[in-house]
Amino acid sequence: MPAKALPKISIVILTYNRVGLLPKAINSVVGQSFRNWEIIIIDDCSSDGTEKYARALALKDKRIKYFRNEFNLGIARSRNRGVAFASGEYIAMLDSDDYWIDKDKLKKQANYLDGHPNVGLIGTAIRCEDESGKILKEDIYAISNKEIRSRILLKNQFAQSSVLFRKQAYVTAGGYDETLSLAEDYDLWLKIGRDWKLMNLPGVMTAYLVHSGGITKERKFQIISATDMIVRRYRKDYPSYAKARIKSGLRIVKALT
Repeated sequence: MPAKALPKISIVILTYNRVGLLPKAINSVVGQSFRNWEIIIIDDCSSDGTEKYARALALKDKRIKYFRNEFNLGIARSRNRGVAFASGEYIAMLDSDDYWIDKDKLKKQANYLDGHPNVGLIGTAIRCEDESGKILKEDIYAISNKEIRSRILLKNQFAQSSVLFRKQAYVTAGGYDETLSLAEDYDLWLKIGRDWKLMNLPGVMTAYLVHSGGITKERKFQIISATDMIVRRYRKDYPSYAKARIKSGLRIVKALT
């Protein structure tokens, strides 16, 4: 009997106490036209019924695999744990409060990586929604490798839940930096870009949810500070460093006032 073929794409879904949102994320995967995938659910110690829901899904669909952290690992360590379980050549990240709105997203991205072996990471444009489903804004990113490189220190050009990257590129880059509690995704994209080309597909294919309450002033300052540190880390690898530091400085001042 021939060995069972491995999935082409592994989708890592990190979740924590979002059992009410998880079905929408998973359904957006199940509805994809590309079918050769597996879902890796990493539950960072939820207490809201996530485990019962996810285990029931895994029993119904063998492509869905559930793993519960023994204790809270945080974002970066949990993402790395998810990729460690992944069997696919390509990795897609999908946070449990996000979902895909284009049924051909994975197909388009996988076809692009298949045809462009020097590209390590490909994302999409995204839209932001509130809890009622109202579209608040769209983020349209640079598409070409040249454009992305010219802008990426000024602004992250990839949304976590939009990306598809080669597992090989992830391994070469060393994965997510587990010393970072914020902007660990931004850091990984910049590491991958040292050795691979970076691309985005045109078109809005991913949606993310803005939760009630918003970001506190302290949290906003932490995010800006973490981003500024990462910009400094990659100052020799990408252009526009001076402009990026000026922009970071202005954002920090604004956040403090």
